Amino acid sequence: MSIRTRIFGPGADDPLLSSKKPKGAKADTLDSVVVPRAECRRGNARGRDRHRLSSEQAILRHEGADSVVELVNLSAGGAMIRGEFELQLWDHVGLAFDEDGELDCAVRWIKGDCVGLEFAHETRIDCDKEARDDMLRAVIQKSFPDAAVIALEYPTRRAGDDPAMDPDSVKRRQADRHPLIWNGVIYYSDSHDYEAEPVRLRNISVTGALVQCGNPLPEGRTVYLDLRSAGRLAATVKWTRGDQSGLQFHEIFDIQLLAEVPPGVAPATRVNEAFGTQEPWAPGWRRSTVEQIARSLGG
Repeated sequence: MSIRTRIFGPGADDPLLSSKKPKGAKADTLDSVVVPRAECRRGNARGRDRHRLSSEQAILRHEGADSVVELVNLSAGGAMIRGEFELQLWDHVGLAFDEDGELDCAVRWIKGDCVGLEFAHETRIDCDKEARDDMLRAVIQKSFPDAAVIALEYPTRRAGDDPAMDPDSVKRRQADRHPLIWNGVIYYSDSHDYEAEPVRLRNISVTGALVQCGNPLPEGRTVYLDLRSAGRLAATVKWTRGDQSGLQFHEIFDIQLLAEVPPGVAPATRVNEAFGTQEPWAPGWRRSTVEQIARSLGG
């Protein structure tokens, strides 16, 4: 066929090039074509393993109300729970495993009836406010002498007595948390030559402690919590949920002895094992620095 016939002859109105037939792709969409994955996942992107649980329950405490929840899994940094309750992102709640074992948590995600909780970083001290303040003063004087000096130079009047101080700021500061973290070692025998497990104190009271341990502690077993200068405490493992265990001391523990053990300090922001880097726009834990705690306690 000549070019003249193609232009002026029969079928001249037909396009010179035929249009392509669609193969499933749709305009303005990115999910209409399946791209096969050439590589498989080669590693675990999570910071720590999850301890998957079955038929485990806990108590969720929020704004004075208790709700029974199902523990789906636990990790070093948080937990996933399931239940019927009304929560919002960034709410601060308590997750109780028994009457003495409670973890401070923050809501980090919600999907249907499942909620992701992040554990607080600092060690919770369960005692009356006066005893707690006395212990924190002693800790600051022994472990953070520079902060103690700053506190002595701070005016002795309370922030609430300053007419220029915003009342909301004063109330918020009073609710701030200390940033201190205590650690210890669990022994299965009253001897340093026996098997040892480093543990992190999630909370502690005069009658017991909630500890995080790399290996689950056997329920009903007698163990010894070594807090270095604060002494070695005989205890019974009341319960174990994943890497969290509740200990019941055989004798009353003097909370003031914690001042003999230098604690670690939780940073203002950190990479959480379960939830990644804390976003700058997300509400924090309202955690004070050591210097701020020293000022509020008067050294």
